[in-house]
Amino acid sequence: MRSTCARLAVCLLAVCVLSAGGRAAAAAKYVIKIADSQPETSAVVQHIKLFGDLIAKRTNGEITVQIFPAAMMGPAPTVMQQVQMGAIDVYRCDASVLYDFGVTSMKVLSLPYLFKSKEYAQEILYGEIGAKFLKDVDDADINFKTIGWIIEPSRNLFLRNKKVSTLADMKGLKIRVPESEIFLATMEAFGAAATPIPMGEVYTSLQTGVVDGAENTIDTFNVNRFDEVCKYIALDQHNFNICPMVFSKINWDKLDAAWQRAVIDCWDEASHAYDAFAIKNDVEAQDVAKSRGVEFTVPSDKQAWIDAVRPLYAKFGAGFEDVIAKIQAN
Repeated sequence: MRSTCARLAVCLLAVCVLSAGGRAAAAAKYVIKIADSQPETSAVVQHIKLFGDLIAKRTNGEITVQIFPAAMMGPAPTVMQQVQMGAIDVYRCDASVLYDFGVTSMKVLSLPYLFKSKEYAQEILYGEIGAKFLKDVDDADINFKTIGWIIEPSRNLFLRNKKVSTLADMKGLKIRVPESEIFLATMEAFGAAATPIPMGEVYTSLQTGVVDGAENTIDTFNVNRFDEVCKYIALDQHNFNICPMVFSKINWDKLDAAWQRAVIDCWDEASHAYDAFAIKNDVEAQDVAKSRGVEFTVPSDKQAWIDAVRPLYAKFGAGFEDVIAKIQAN
C-alpha cells in the first residue's frame, strides 16, 4: 500500500499540481508544497489557496504555494511521513493522528464532545491553552513545526440507508473512521463497528456497502458527493475537526526568519478568514445536502451519547485532567 502511494506521489508531483500565488511556481525562490485530503472545491482547500495568495503578496512572489488536494499524496500517515522527510512542506493533520505519532497531549483535542461549539474551540485554541498544544508538537522532536490551526465545524454521521435518531440505532453499524485510535474508540463507544479507511477510499466503500456510514463535516459530505451514496445525516456533532498545520522541520529550518514570520502571519490571516466563512458555510452546506435529497436527524437522547463516551476521558485524558477541566469550565 505504501509503495503504491509513494509511486503515485512521484507521478502527481510531476503532473497534478494546483498553484496559488501571483507568480508562476518556477519563478519563486521557494515553493511551499501543501497536501490535503479534501477536494479543490472544499472550503479548507479554498483557504489554503488564500494562504498562497497572501504569502506570494507578502514576499513579492519569492514564496509561492503548490497544493495537492483530494488525498492525491496518499492517506494521512503516509503524507505526514513525507512531511517529516521534507518531500511535502505542510499538511493539515487531525490532532488524533499527531497523538498516534507520539504527541500525547493531542489526544485531548480529539475527545468527543470536548468543545461546545466551533466558536468556543476558537476562543480556547487561539489563546494560551492552544499555544501550549502547538508547542507540544514543536518540542516532540518528530520533525514537525506548527504554523497555526484550522478549526473546522462539527463532524456528524453519514448513513447509507439507515436513519439514526437514538444511540441504540448505532448498534452494529459499520462506520468508517480516520486511521486513528481515538476515532475508533469513539465509534465503538457508540456501539458501532469502527472501520478505518483512507479518505480517498470512502466513497467507494460507501457505494459498495463495505461500510454502513462515515463521519465528517457537512462540507466534506457535499464536496465529495456522498449524497450519491448516503440517504441520511445524523447531526450528533460528536467532534470538531481540530487540525494543527504542520510544516516540515527540515524545510522550515531552510527559511530565513523573515520568511518564517511571513508564513505564520499569512496562515493566521487565512485561518481567521476561514473561521468567519466556515460557520455560515456549515448552515448553507446543510441546505445543499437537503436539496440533494438527504434527510437530517437530530439525536433525541444527546446526553446518552455524551455519557457513552465518558470512559474515553479516563483512557485518553489521563494526565491532562487539568487542561480538560479548563477547556470545559465554561
